Amino acid sequence: MTDLPGWLQGFAADQRSPEEVRQWVSSTAEAIGEGVDLPSDLRPLLLLAVEEHWLAFLSGVAVEEEVVVDLVPAAAELAIEIARHHLGLPVLLKIYQTAQEASWAFAVDVVRQAPESLDHEALLVWFWTKANRWFGTSVELSVAVYQSEVDRIRRRGDARRFEVVSDVLAGASVATSLLSAELGGHPINGVMHVAVIARAIDADAIEQLEPAIMSLATTVAGARIVLVRPGGRELWGWLSVSGSVRQILWQAEIPEGIRVTVGGPAGGIDGFVGAHLDARSAQRVALSPSRRVAVTHYDDVTALSLLALDPVAAERFARTTLRGLDDDDLGSLRETIRVVLTSTESADGVASSLGVHKNTVRYRIQQAERLLGHPIRIRAGDLLLALDYHEAFLR
Repeated sequence: MTDLPGWLQGFAADQRSPEEVRQWVSSTAEAIGEGVDLPSDLRPLLLLAVEEHWLAFLSGVAVEEEVVVDLVPAAAELAIEIARHHLGLPVLLKIYQTAQEASWAFAVDVVRQAPESLDHEALLVWFWTKANRWFGTSVELSVAVYQSEVDRIRRRGDARRFEVVSDVLAGASVATSLLSAELGGHPINGVMHVAVIARAIDADAIEQLEPAIMSLATTVAGARIVLVRPGGRELWGWLSVSGSVRQILWQAEIPEGIRVTVGGPAGGIDGFVGAHLDARSAQRVALSPSRRVAVTHYDDVTALSLLALDPVAAERFARTTLRGLDDDDLGSLRETIRVVLTSTESADGVASSLGVHKNTVRYRIQQAERLLGHPIRIRAGDLLLALDYHEAFLR
């Protein structure tokens, strides 16, 4: 019986000859070329990667102990170039899959032609074990290199996009064509913009920022969406839409731990800026400690967000307007007054919506008017605004 390790050493030495290496590289690269649509400028790098892989594999094929598999330099460079050519990960995986299939066909042929005195089954298992480990580790390392480069390219693109958009938001004169180009062709003129800002309440929710905005976008038929990543716990988005979308946005499913604010719709580059600034203003209310609403539209909290610009004066206004109604124990009384002032229903309808008897509603109104010192419909607008501010910031 021929000694397997000794035969493998001879096999590896023969295969390292320049002619055998050229033949292996050529046939493997040809198989890859038939299975993978790779740009022609990457072919020299592919040939080098195949050669380096083969020579490195041969150096350990006859060794009985496990050999540490490192990614050969050309393979790492190839993974980087595939990322820089904006080719998807499936391209990289297909290269390895095709090379592995070619390798296995070669190994089967080698075993078939091996001396009869050699244990063919043991040789086949040896090749299979070595090749599988080599390809598995090489693929894992190549994917890591590829993903690292993709992330670097994205960060660089995100930084440039954020820089241009920040200039626009700050009032700098930026051509709409440049802004559109930096946003991947997103339309600026001739469309209505809805701006959204998604904010993670804590760091654990950061990964849910993009799903939150995409959930909004999918509720609006025909909307185009562009994202800008400022970093930290925020993600900005703009939807190009036609008409009003406020009611549709409310149908979105927002992940737990995310607060989304919405501005617009508004047209042109001024609308692009204004909608974002409105969404930013709405955050003053959306992120208030006691608010639990997932999506806040600026139009619904305009006065409240403006009031929140001066918290000291706003608290003084709210407490002076509410007088004794600001007591922590009078939540049901405040809610009754809010419903009475905003409802178009009869006394019975108001009572029904509150789940109480109409006499209870009447009694609560009387109690509130004693605390206020005047009928609730006097300065009703101020009273409602004070109630909103108390609910958001003072409760």
